[in-house]
Amino acid sequence: MKLFFSIRHLRVILFLMLVFAAKYNYAQTEGSDAIKDSVVDNFDIRTTSFLLPQSLPAGKYFQHVEVQYIVVPKDWITEQLTAPMFSYAGKYTLPYGFNLQSSLATLFISYRLNFGPFWNYSVNNFHFGAGYQVAYNLGFLKQFGFNTTLNAWEQQPSLTAGYSFKTIAVVFRGDLYYTSSLSETQAGHTVSYPSLFNGFSVSGSLEQRLWKNNLLSFGVKMNYLKYHIIAWPAFPVNQYRYLLPEFDLGLSF
Repeated sequence: MKLFFSIRHLRVILFLMLVFAAKYNYAQTEGSDAIKDSVVDNFDIRTTSFLLPQSLPAGKYFQHVEVQYIVVPKDWITEQLTAPMFSYAGKYTLPYGFNLQSSLATLFISYRLNFGPFWNYSVNNFHFGAGYQVAYNLGFLKQFGFNTTLNAWEQQPSLTAGYSFKTIAVVFRGDLYYTSSLSETQAGHTVSYPSLFNGFSVSGSLEQRLWKNNLLSFGVKMNYLKYHIIAWPAFPVNQYRYLLPEFDLGLSF
């Protein structure tokens, strides 16, 4: 009888030891996974975001490519047109919250080149920026009965505000457009127009991590303008300003 109880007790002890060992090994597995997850969680969108108006260490370069879909008013063309423009932008960081930004947008017969400085300031996850860019617009069309070239210089001040989560950033921006020089050349004859306040735009963008340090962004922009470089052959239409909705899909890397 004593031997029977001893063997039974030994079996119980061995069973408990195996259960404890299994739980201990599983806990180790969970710990290793937690370590891996903590490495992944070290990603912060503020270190790679292109759109956020934030102060970053000097000497870094960021890139952003974008497809812009702009809805042109019917008053400018015979049919409503949703036309894409392709844009490349670069940002080089400077000390004290400054950076230089430049972009080139094209529709092959229309080009817009921007360049200028920005100053940025952050408070915890809130970010604010002010910028001033000079824009050069170039358009040329030699088909469909046209023999026209457009040259325009614009001043473009802007204010930006954003909020950053760990992998997502929300950005709002407002721009003013003042045309300081505008001329059209048709068959060798140049017509110059007086400087004018072209209008303004407001936009909202969502930027999110796609993979590694690459970010995907989607934005909606409302332009309220007298003319837009995408439809420059229709200039001048009249003295009114028109609403031009714009949808932007971008990749930052």
